[in-house]
Amino acid sequence: MRRRRPIVWAAIALALGILVGRLSEGVLSWPLWGAVALPAAIGWSVCVWRAQTKRAAFLLVLVLVSGGAALYLNARFPVEQFYRYADRYWPVRGIVISYPDRGPERTRFVLQLSDAPGRLQVFYEHRSQDKPLKISYGDEVLVRAAPRAPRNFSGFDYRDYLRRREIWGVVRVWRSSEIEILSHRQGNKLLQWGYDLREDLFRRLEQLLSPEHSGLLKALLFGERESLSREIERGFREAGVAHVLVASGANLAMILGLLALSLWGFSLARLYLFATPFVFMYLLIVGFEPSLVRATLMFYFLALGYVCAERGWILRRWADPLQSLAAAAFVILLYDPEALFEASFQLSFAGTLGIVISVLYAWPWLQPRLGLTPSLRAEPAWKKIARSVTLFVLVSLGAQGFVAPVLFSHFQRVYLWEALLGNLVIVPLVAVALWGGVALLGLSFVSISLAQAVAPVEGACLKLLMLLSEFFAGL
Repeated sequence: MRRRRPIVWAAIALALGILVGRLSEGVLSWPLWGAVALPAAIGWSVCVWRAQTKRAAFLLVLVLVSGGAALYLNARFPVEQFYRYADRYWPVRGIVISYPDRGPERTRFVLQLSDAPGRLQVFYEHRSQDKPLKISYGDEVLVRAAPRAPRNFSGFDYRDYLRRREIWGVVRVWRSSEIEILSHRQGNKLLQWGYDLREDLFRRLEQLLSPEHSGLLKALLFGERESLSREIERGFREAGVAHVLVASGANLAMILGLLALSLWGFSLARLYLFATPFVFMYLLIVGFEPSLVRATLMFYFLALGYVCAERGWILRRWADPLQSLAAAAFVILLYDPEALFEASFQLSFAGTLGIVISVLYAWPWLQPRLGLTPSLRAEPAWKKIARSVTLFVLVSLGAQGFVAPVLFSHFQRVYLWEALLGNLVIVPLVAVALWGGVALLGLSFVSISLAQAVAPVEGACLKLLMLLSEFFAGL
């Protein structure tokens, strides 16, 4: 039976409206688009009441397109007016609202200002200091340095990247005397709990592993790359597998894979229910990174679909990954219309879409043609291995194929063969390293001596990852 995916078409219409809003910027204002959306919404409700399906569908598309344009034009933060007077806003006082990324050379964090609109990106450079200040989430700080308008990098619009996060200035601090911590724990209570747990996990990793290995595991598990050496990060990037260093849906799926293996035999709906609190806890520990928020939304929509289908509240065919992906995109674009033009948004959704299409359509078509269709009889081991390897290659090709145009558009570079080969070898090993890292942290709560005995095995796995990334980077 042909699937109907209304949420997919709704998300496409909203994205189209946001694109129209961007193209009409400077020509049409958001109230004009709102004046189109309001009567269209009234007409849509009348058509729904009268069961006029086709007219209702047309008017709904009009509502989403015009509403998307109005949302986009109304969402732009007016940073230009702050650029001219940036040096007047100092000293600056505010609350640290991001989880600070602390490395051996610098700490970076986002400051929500108390006496001015918007936010500032602060870089605290402390490579020459023996005892730098420890900045934590929720700290209220006074920074005695003038903000500056951010500068664009070659091929990257850094100003626009920060503007979408309502950040209008950058502050660089070189001495501890330029920062004064006024009070602690002024942030969100739930995020404060997640940050405290994150700091405790970081301390355990630093106690169990070398600085090089703990830095890599922090990046793999939590997306914290400030402790990662630039050489290791460059190796993963040149090998085309830098995505594993970001707390994203792929890393979340690998961690959840361990939970799925431990609950083998449960239905999908029960697996999703068991995983729900773990996913939210992981989100709190990482700190609501945009890529992980997108993956979490997709997970919850998919979980809701399977639970409702199992209970008979909706048709089973409605529990569809494409619908879940579209629902996540729809919610994100409603909240932040400008996300449509971010490289991270496009990369995460393009990669996920490539994987979903590969599994839903390409794999069922390819399987019988290669003679890899599962049979009821006992199968030889080589056939099971061939099926798994073929599916993994297909998924990697699908993800890379959909991501390549986005990479070329934003960075004028495409990782193809090295990314394909690197993903085939490195990504499975990353899953093993992630599972080992989770097990190591779990053991550290039971017995630190037992965790120390197991830590060399995890260190060897991380060392192998570094060597492989260097090898594939050289292709």
